Amino acid sequence: MHKEIETYLSHILPLLMQRGISIQSQREIDYGIQLRLSRLPDNATLNIYHSAKRGISTVVGANQASTLKTELEALLLGEIPLATELEMHNWHTWIGSDECGKGDYFGPLIVTAFYLRREQATALKKLGVCDSKALRDENLISIAQKIYSQFPGQFNSLILKPEKYNDLISRFQAQKLNLNDLMAWAHATTIGKLLDSNLQVEGVLVDQFSKAQKVKARLAPKYPRLNILERTKAERDLAVAAASILSRYQFVMIRREMDAFYQMELPLGASAGVIKAAKTFVSKYGKPRLGEVAKLHFKTSLKVLS
Repeated sequence: MHKEIETYLSHILPLLMQRGISIQSQREIDYGIQLRLSRLPDNATLNIYHSAKRGISTVVGANQASTLKTELEALLLGEIPLATELEMHNWHTWIGSDECGKGDYFGPLIVTAFYLRREQATALKKLGVCDSKALRDENLISIAQKIYSQFPGQFNSLILKPEKYNDLISRFQAQKLNLNDLMAWAHATTIGKLLDSNLQVEGVLVDQFSKAQKVKARLAPKYPRLNILERTKAERDLAVAAASILSRYQFVMIRREMDAFYQMELPLGASAGVIKAAKTFVSKYGKPRLGEVAKLHFKTSLKVLS
């Protein structure tokens, strides 16, 4: 698949998902790729082509009366507004914050804050910035590296590798605080470093992980005039999407280093496969070293160490 098609897909796939359009299958065709799309009761095909002369071109196939066909054509022509920061706020300068690794037994917790000026939105879109969950690892790595090179000084990440994470969560639990309190501290710390770097910031948008607005509670005393929003699905916002990409990029790279160092695959999530891998790790390296790779407060640890 041509890299230009990969970049185009990384941009268009989140927009399809936001509109309830599912991808039934995909296959390579001459000069491009074909997606079979569905949103009941309609079905459609989307052919995406690339040529050196014309660049990216698209063809939608469906019944002429299909509302899905009409919407797809309008979306591809840019007649339907893209999901952007305007859906959640109308700031001209703001910080978006997102994390990666919260639900994974193995690996670090990464929190990133990204500062954006409205006039930079087009540049981010051209890079293919969207919710990192919609990107394959290799595409994500490429986009993240471009963000690092093109937006210097506009991001800050907090990387909590397992040993540091385990120490911090123990300290929080000793104060009768929980994981969401640790998350709020991590977001506030990361955002605060950008706020203190003399950037002009109208507001902060955080991908919500708790209904208690705990990030706002930590930031508001020091920045009482700052607009602070915590919203679900905040990855629709370009600043939050960029933050999500940088967080996942760091997570992916650290996980690859861990796999290589310990010479074994440490799976994502907290499934039965993760338990099996953790038991293999313990048998290979011993129980005391499990904290080097895993978040020990997960219930998974009880099943591994029992």
